[in-house]
Amino acid sequence: MKCPSTNLERLQCDQLLNAAEALLDERGLVSFRFAEMAKLASCSNHVLYKHFKSKEDVLVCLFLRNCTSNYMPIFLAQNPDIDARLLAAMPAIFSWLAVQRSPTFNTLRVVSINSLCWQLASDEKVNAMRQRVNLFWSRVQLHIEQAQQQGVLLEPENRVTEVTQALYFFLAGILSSFESQLMESRYLGEPQHTFYRQLTSLLNNYQWQQRFTVAELTQLGQRIEQFFERHYLENKSCRNCQRLNGLTDCRQITPEIAVLGAV
Repeated sequence: MKCPSTNLERLQCDQLLNAAEALLDERGLVSFRFAEMAKLASCSNHVLYKHFKSKEDVLVCLFLRNCTSNYMPIFLAQNPDIDARLLAAMPAIFSWLAVQRSPTFNTLRVVSINSLCWQLASDEKVNAMRQRVNLFWSRVQLHIEQAQQQGVLLEPENRVTEVTQALYFFLAGILSSFESQLMESRYLGEPQHTFYRQLTSLLNNYQWQQRFTVAELTQLGQRIEQFFERHYLENKSCRNCQRLNGLTDCRQITPEIAVLGAV
C-alpha cells in the first residue's frame, strides 16, 4: 500500500493511526483489532482498506511515524551548538527518551522489526521500513565518523563501525530489558540513572580526547526532553514521516528537509 499523496489522504491516515495508537495504549498488542480502527477514527472500512491492507501494515506505519530518525534532523537544526563529542552519544539518548515518553513506541519497535511481522506487510511498507532502519544506523555512524575525523575520538578509522555497533546493540539491549518488565528492579536499578551510567561506561571503553561523564550526558538528555515537550506531537504525522521516504543515509537529509519537518 502506497503512502498518501494528498492532504486529505494524509489526514485520513493520521486519524486512523491515531486511533490505532490509542487502541494499543488502552488494550495492548494482543487485543488490538484492525477493524476497530475505522470505528474509532470515524472512517469507513473503505477508507481503512484504501490505506492499509493488514494489521501488519498499520504496525509498520505506526513505527515509521514514531521513528527517532524523523525528529533528530529537526532537533539538530534547532541545536547547532552541540559539539561532535556529545553528538556521538545523541542518537542513543534520543531513542531512550522517545521510548520513555511512549512505551507503545517500544512495543512497535520490537514487534514491527520482527521479520514475522514486517514480512506480512505490503512491499511499500517493507521498503520504507528498511530505509528508516538504515537511516538510523547511518545517523549513529555519521556522528562517530565525525568525532574520529575531528580528532575527538582517538581511535583509528577502522574502529568507527565497532563503536557504532556497540552503541546500537547497547541501546537495543537496555530498551528490551527495561520494557519487558520481567526482571526484578534489583537487577536493573533506577532506569534513568542506569541508562546514563552504562552509556557513559560504554563510551569510555574507547579513547576520547575528553572522557564522558554521567552529568553531561544527563544534561544533553534534559535538552532533548525539552525538545520533545515542544515538538513531539506536532511532528508525529504522516507528512513528517513522508519527507524522509527514499532516504537511507542521513547525509541525504538537506537543511530544507529538516526545516520542512519543523514547520
